[in-house]
Amino acid sequence: MLKFLARSTALVAMIAASSLAHAETLKMWGPEQITEPLVAQLWNGIKADFEKANPGVTVEFMPPTGTISNGAVQAAIQSDAGPDVILTNSGIGRISVVRNAKQVMPLTEQYEKRGWKDEIYPWLYTELKGQFGGEIYEVPDGLDALGIWYHKDIFEKAGWKIPATWTEFEALMKSIGETGLQPIAIGPRTTGSAGHLFGNLLQSASGKEVMGKALRREIAWDDPSVAAGAIRLQRLVEAGYIKKEMAGLDLDGASRLWFNKRAAMFVAGPWFTANARKAGYDLANAGYAPMPSDIKGAAIPTGGIGWSWLVPVNSRQPELAMKWIDFMLSDAVMKKRAQDPASTMIYPRDIPGVEPPTPVLKDIFAAAAGGVGYNPSVYLPGTVLDTYFQVIQGLISGQVGGEDGMKQIQAKMAEAR
Repeated sequence: MLKFLARSTALVAMIAASSLAHAETLKMWGPEQITEPLVAQLWNGIKADFEKANPGVTVEFMPPTGTISNGAVQAAIQSDAGPDVILTNSGIGRISVVRNAKQVMPLTEQYEKRGWKDEIYPWLYTELKGQFGGEIYEVPDGLDALGIWYHKDIFEKAGWKIPATWTEFEALMKSIGETGLQPIAIGPRTTGSAGHLFGNLLQSASGKEVMGKALRREIAWDDPSVAAGAIRLQRLVEAGYIKKEMAGLDLDGASRLWFNKRAAMFVAGPWFTANARKAGYDLANAGYAPMPSDIKGAAIPTGGIGWSWLVPVNSRQPELAMKWIDFMLSDAVMKKRAQDPASTMIYPRDIPGVEPPTPVLKDIFAAAAGGVGYNPSVYLPGTVLDTYFQVIQGLISGQVGGEDGMKQIQAKMAEAR
């Protein structure tokens, strides 16, 4: 009997040891909105599906306290107790920060080995390959598509519509201003909001090709062909279509101005649906259109990579992190996310048969179907961004002119070589 008990105890111990040997925990730095019930419900479902597909694995979410832009991601990696895989806002300007600090792994080999190159748009893969001499450090999770949001009911009642040309758009802003409404709201104290409107104006005035050349340093930023958008912003402020007082607003303040229908238009991306839900705004009343342009083909949303997966160099579970990214790129997960009420972005490849959860997201998907232009906020070198955003703030407050502002940006671009 004693021998039987001893053998049983040993067997239980062996089973326990075996289970522990296969038990793994993946620490994931999650999406910013994961504390919201709707978003949490989606992500907890994804977590459960992954754990079911990988017995013995537990996914532990780390609710993020910030991004690369404010140093939170870097601090989490440096703590050496940080995440195994990170989802954060991205773009070459931000990725350069963690790549240059050697905090994230190169992933180019994984693109080939795991087939990730075929899981994203071909143009997106080409874009990534061109950023760091062929080495890739991120896996896109979502793309941005920035354009004009407007109130359908106000526009319908007044007989307004977003026109096709810039000249007509200026006339529309004049008409809106005469009713006492703010034509367009902006919160430039938040860098993103400043960049969203300014990027739209630059592309509308110069076109995607010229802006691409400026970002690749093939044209100077103070060249008249590039500076036209800055001069356009200066004139909008001088005409009173954008109030100088808006220089004091942040994204929340400007959003409230729009949600409360004291402003007719706002420039934002698909992520604005989350802000709208939080504000109790009826998304069925939200319209979306690209910024008008007199240049053929330039009236498309600006954008770029909005969110990416990164793997820290000190990840304790790098192989599991790769498996997680495989899972997130799968058809099942991508379709589940795209159709969920918590969906707030465009995904990195075409997903046939997807029905977006809100009409405005459907409009954004349609507007971006032919590709997006450049949002300089996510393409400019990190050392140029402070000046870029300060110039926008200066233009809105009337403290700097368009030509002088672009000279300041060009000077920083020259230093960043």
